[in-house]
Amino acid sequence: MTHNTKPGQTAATPVEGIFKPLVYALILLRAQGYPSVCCGDMYGIKGDDRASEPPAYGGQLADIVLARKLYAYGGQDDYWDDANCIGFVRRGTAHHPAGLVCVMSNAGSGKIKLNIGDIHRGEVWTDMLQWQKDDVAIDDKGFGMFLCVAMLVFIWVRKDAAGRERFVKL
Repeated sequence: MTHNTKPGQTAATPVEGIFKPLVYALILLRAQGYPSVCCGDMYGIKGDDRASEPPAYGGQLADIVLARKLYAYGGQDDYWDDANCIGFVRRGTAHHPAGLVCVMSNAGSGKIKLNIGDIHRGEVWTDMLQWQKDDVAIDDKGFGMFLCVAMLVFIWVRKDAAGRERFVKL
């Protein structure tokens, strides 16, 4: 549903659940995003079977919100080379140095090479949502090759970034 309606209302517009994590990642993690989360998406909507909805993205919306709080700071570099597999890097700041990488696809799978920055040379980054189990090693020039899977969002941070233990699946 849209953010200001519930099932059965005149203006209720169904939104496929598969698109919600893509939209929330853009809203919450990008520098230009306006942080807004719908209560029903965060906690689910209770009602009869027709009107009930579970929390969005398998309950991992709270992890996307936490990623914003801990890592979505500083400058941003966009990688929009492919219309269906995009990524962006948040560089971090002096007070929030970890930064993050977000990669998503609205169609097929692929890989995307991102420049994380030479200050991250030799680091190991992992997907904090744990959709991707393999680590990404940042090379000596500051680049990493990140997987982009159809209809999924990946949020990558340094394996040893402060706050990692706060994520549910970790």
